[in-house]
Amino acid sequence: MKTRIRQIFLISILLFVLAFLPPLVNPGWGSHDRCKLHLLTCGEYFYALKDAIDGARHSIFIAIYLFKTSPYPTNRATIIMNTLIRAARRGVKITLIMERSDDPEDFINKENSRTGLRLQQAGARVFWDRPDRKLHIKAVIIDHHLVFIGSHNLTHSAMKYNQEMSLEVNDSTLANLMIKTLSKFPKTPFRAIK
Repeated sequence: MKTRIRQIFLISILLFVLAFLPPLVNPGWGSHDRCKLHLLTCGEYFYALKDAIDGARHSIFIAIYLFKTSPYPTNRATIIMNTLIRAARRGVKITLIMERSDDPEDFINKENSRTGLRLQQAGARVFWDRPDRKLHIKAVIIDHHLVFIGSHNLTHSAMKYNQEMSLEVNDSTLANLMIKTLSKFPKTPFRAIK
């Protein structure tokens, strides 16, 4: 009898907690207003990130290892760059920190330099990380509440072909903590590498 009462009591507490606990994960791709967390695999990341940048009102903060664009207009990284440029033109404050090694011939330096220059010309604040440290973060924070973080670099391959996994998290506490932490990282002023 005591065991049965204890089971009913525990089930009642569990049901009470679940009834008042906001949903944290919504595996469906319906409304974003009730969910705080989305798992984005492979190409889903591209569409979610592009939509979020299009909807940005105030700020976009990016820390990225590789942002590789191309002259092809269907290249997904180029589409993200152009979406960022449009956001900057409508007054969204964009801050970009990119990986830079101490080897000027490094492929990553060349790719990040080309993209960084385009974004800087559009009004973004662009920085290199310190060459003696590797910035391996792949994070985008939009309007101090929406965070994209995971394995996706901003490359066509990562956003279309690769097996990648990232999270979209709608949480202002996390977003502000990430911005505060990333802002403290040592960085150097951006100058394009020739």
